[in-house]
Amino acid sequence: MPESSSDPGNGKGGKRSLPSWMGSGDGGEGSSPGKKKHTEESHERDQRGPEFSKLLDGVVFALSGFVNPERGRLRSQALDMGAVYRPDWSPDCTLLVCAFASTPKFRQVQSENGTIVSKEWISESHSQRKLVDIEPYLMHAGKPWRQNKELAESSQDRKKPHKEHEKQLEQSHVKSPPAAKAGHSDATSKHFSPSNIKQWALDDFAKTVSWLKSQEEKPEPNELKAIAAEGVITCLQDAIETLDQGNDIEGVADQWSFVPHVVDELVRLDRRRSGGLLSKKQLTQLAIKCKNIYQAEFARMDSDDKKGKEHQSNSPTVDRPGKIRSDDAQYDSDETIEMTEEEIDLACRRFSGISR
Repeated sequence: MPESSSDPGNGKGGKRSLPSWMGSGDGGEGSSPGKKKHTEESHERDQRGPEFSKLLDGVVFALSGFVNPERGRLRSQALDMGAVYRPDWSPDCTLLVCAFASTPKFRQVQSENGTIVSKEWISESHSQRKLVDIEPYLMHAGKPWRQNKELAESSQDRKKPHKEHEKQLEQSHVKSPPAAKAGHSDATSKHFSPSNIKQWALDDFAKTVSWLKSQEEKPEPNELKAIAAEGVITCLQDAIETLDQGNDIEGVADQWSFVPHVVDELVRLDRRRSGGLLSKKQLTQLAIKCKNIYQAEFARMDSDDKKGKEHQSNSPTVDRPGKIRSDDAQYDSDETIEMTEEEIDLACRRFSGISR
């Protein structure tokens, strides 16, 4: 279609009709090419407007760790995108926007397996007028962060990693209802309680020592305990690094001749992870928790062992009835003279007189 030869900036050119597909909003009256571009951009923004207001449709959120005016700004941004605000975390909340990982609210929501995200996810999504990938902003990946399954974002704004993440969250929501997942989370927390982990540390240490003793090539006796503790910790560290790389830890168990009980427990959890019980990040954090408790328990055992040896070396030798000391073994017990208390007292007085 031929263009007008007049300068679009001086307003002297004649007006012309625009094609119907341009969707002009001025009743069919057109303008210069510059005006046409502006009209198209305005039309595109108008099309994105309603969609923008539904980006967080199905999200019920609460805020933690923020003060005004920042708190008000974040609340307004989320509301602009269609989210529903709650003054405090409640059973129907799907997302916590948190300032710090150490707030009491953070720990509460984490214990309930709720999803927690940093404020930047809200701000970036609002400024870009589209949902940015949530993964980099997750502080805790828990239950699905939206109630509905249909996403309001447009296909051109949708990134593949984000789509896959949404799919995983929706699948976990179908496989494990919130109540069931919360129950599994509580059961996991109880099973991996500090007292249980400490007991596993003692058992794993004893079993590893026993296993090392049964080998043909065994460590020196004075190195046995240190090598056993180091082996258990190294196996745990391998599991942590494997999880951190996003891989399954079952391969770690296959590489070790003797696998500590705690690693077996983590492997079982990793197998069940497809049911939405724990994310890789949560499993990694759990493995790190176990390693820290194991190290502390092994250090305590080593300290107690050293204190026991020092106590034995500093304690005076006490003769027990019926027990022959090594330096007395050369004497025949038949030559021992039995004396009464009076005879002993008399002998002592005589010895005292001689020594003077």
